[in-house]
Amino acid sequence: MELKWKGNLDQDLVFTLTDDERDRLLSKVSEIEYDQEGCCSYITDLQRIAFSSIPKRLLNQLRSQRTSLNPKPYIIIENLPLDRYVRTTGDGKSVKPKKSGQISENLMMLFASLLGEPYSISFEGNEVVNNLIPYPQNQDDYTGLGSGVELDFHIENAALKYLHDGNLSPQGLLLTGVREDQGNPYTYVSDARQALSMISNESKEQLKKPLYKLKVPHRWRGITKAENTEYVSVICESDTYPEVSVAFYPDMILAKTEEAKKALEELHVEIKRCSVGVVIEPGMLIYIDNRFALHSRDKFESSQDEMGFPSRWVQRIFVASNLWNHRRLSNIKKRVFEPGVEEL
Repeated sequence: MELKWKGNLDQDLVFTLTDDERDRLLSKVSEIEYDQEGCCSYITDLQRIAFSSIPKRLLNQLRSQRTSLNPKPYIIIENLPLDRYVRTTGDGKSVKPKKSGQISENLMMLFASLLGEPYSISFEGNEVVNNLIPYPQNQDDYTGLGSGVELDFHIENAALKYLHDGNLSPQGLLLTGVREDQGNPYTYVSDARQALSMISNESKEQLKKPLYKLKVPHRWRGITKAENTEYVSVICESDTYPEVSVAFYPDMILAKTEEAKKALEELHVEIKRCSVGVVIEPGMLIYIDNRFALHSRDKFESSQDEMGFPSRWVQRIFVASNLWNHRRLSNIKKRVFEPGVEEL
């Protein structure tokens, strides 16, 4: 499978399964029933498959990503097993099968569990793997469900690092394609460490100071008590080992001073300059390290299938190092949390 990409993609971070490796993995994950809750026995079954069926070169990289003090901004895996057919995305309501099996869900959970602890938030979907489908009513949403607006570079749920006594921003996220859209929008990833090496020392110092208010993500508004953070820094720790908290799409960040605003603009320019773009296709999975790697997505004109439903179907899952920071949220399923105003 040829990877569609833009920019200086690091080929050392692209892992392509051989056909034999793909088929061996397919035979194993086909035997597992996807558990929407993500219970421990299900995760154990998936990890047993992983250690018997995934090549060592890839397992080593996933282990390194989880433990390294110098992790990679992204990891791409190609030539993964596919469901035999995908009939339609449907209307988002019908429970009738829309594809032949649950291969993509099992693979998402398998790889997420090797990188950390997979989880979801209830309003992202009622199961641990989220389905990102651009229905017309969500066209202008600044979420993964939209299509008519560009999702500029951002750290996923950046403000949630500051609105709770534990960080609720994911450590990383995985995306995989279930079905393509004719428009083939690009998803971009950018390593903030590289961008920081390109900006002035004066701008770096501004970004490290508490001079920025972050807006709460659109889906969290009305749930959190505050709509934005107090003034916080965009870059924490050193330039070499940064924690980044920023979202560049409209009305998501307010700079306190003109100097702080200019520093943010300089960072934005370099984030775009050093980004790489990929089309998220079926059989391809990308992991993005949300601690310092920003991602974005082009706007696109959503096409329809022969049944009149959106063609594009991407799945996503959040990954945390552990689930301790979510302990004050309600569990509607084992790994699906429902936040309430009283907790936030």
